[in-house]
Amino acid sequence: MLNSIILCNTGADLLSIINLKSLEIKKILFSLSETPVGPHSIRVYEDKIISANNYNDSISIFLKSSMQEIKNISVGPKPNDLVQINNKIYTICGESNSIVVYDLLQNRVLWEIKTGSWPHSIDYCNENNLIFVSNLEENCTNIIRVKDYHIVKTLSTPEYPIKVKISNNKKFIYICESYLGSDENGYLDVFSIDTFKRVARIEVGTSPIDLYEDINHIYVTNFTEGSISIINKEKYCVETLYIGGMPKGILKKDNKLYIGDYLKGRLIILEKNKIEKIIAVDSEPNAMILF
Repeated sequence: MLNSIILCNTGADLLSIINLKSLEIKKILFSLSETPVGPHSIRVYEDKIISANNYNDSISIFLKSSMQEIKNISVGPKPNDLVQINNKIYTICGESNSIVVYDLLQNRVLWEIKTGSWPHSIDYCNENNLIFVSNLEENCTNIIRVKDYHIVKTLSTPEYPIKVKISNNKKFIYICESYLGSDENGYLDVFSIDTFKRVARIEVGTSPIDLYEDINHIYVTNFTEGSISIINKEKYCVETLYIGGMPKGILKKDNKLYIGDYLKGRLIILEKNKIEKIIAVDSEPNAMILF
């Protein structure tokens, strides 16, 4: 059962585990990493938790059973996000414009795969063995075949694509086009995973930065607007809900939305589209995942 959230606190150099029943918070420290760490992204796999650390150019592996950091690996400048595929970890490094491939069995970096400018988000679809990378400064998203690392398609995704995520049914590619630094509204771009054709481009709020999908809706956090956009998946109509702060990471569990407020160091809990509770967390809550 997924009864907790693991949250990256970028400014506090730690991870937080939040029990969703008691809302008790446990701090997980980086015992092997040089400070500052700057945990930016996080993934949970069978027996481990892996974070991409933006400030010390590394990734950290935590043992799931003990929540102890068991390995810290230097991978390259500005690791923004990662995925694990079989025994390899693929980390996107923003400053080197590449995916760094680390082999867990050989305990070494194997090679780098070239991407566009400033890759910021990565996801993987196991059904067709493709990696998806959104390139923040190049306004495009690369689709890379894992078996030979060939870029099979580059999608035009203006402007400042900051998040890419594969839909739950593995049929669509969701991309947050953030328009960072602009007063213009951003968009959620939807592409077919079979044809790579655009299915929809949905206007949301300013600086859309993260998303979560359930059966009927897609929830998008609008970072500079202090809002979330609730998108009906069937009709692509949008409802806007203002919650304040700078909403970043977002999850849903048991009809409750959990949203990290990056500005004020808070976790905002919504139920039936109303704020039910706000709890203080450490500074700069960033990516989070159910655990």
